[in-house]
Amino acid sequence: MSAPRENDEALLARLGTVLDELDPMPAEVVTEGRALFGLRRLDEELAELVRDSAEDRSGLLAVRGEGDVRLISFETGPVTVELQVTERGMVRDLVAQVTGTALVGAEVETSAGRQDIPIEDSLFTVEDVPAGFLRLRLHTVAGRHLVTSWVRA
Repeated sequence: MSAPRENDEALLARLGTVLDELDPMPAEVVTEGRALFGLRRLDEELAELVRDSAEDRSGLLAVRGEGDVRLISFETGPVTVELQVTERGMVRDLVAQVTGTALVGAEVETSAGRQDIPIEDSLFTVEDVPAGFLRLRLHTVAGRHLVTSWVRA
């Protein structure tokens, strides 16, 4: 006999299949929903991931272990964010440098919440960030709000 949870999951999967066949979601609803989701933070500009040493195929990071360093780069227009992530068990230490703009504030965001980061000359460090997904929020002197894409660290 299967566990009740497995029965529930199987039932939900079957119900989903029936609903998809009888009353499929119109494509325009999905498109508009995604567009609306993107409007949540119009005042923030996305700095997209452009390089990640974990993706480097040259063999430089063939062996990973405790204390390994990962280099991640984000860009938006003239602004570049270089992020160094050092693994220490279940936590990460971050060092970031921002070029192309002056900052007045920065935060690191994880599933646990946001943490303000002290900045010195567009360079900042933060220790003991929980392993998992994170992103940086940057506030510029010019009043722009930049946010990096989420990365797993």
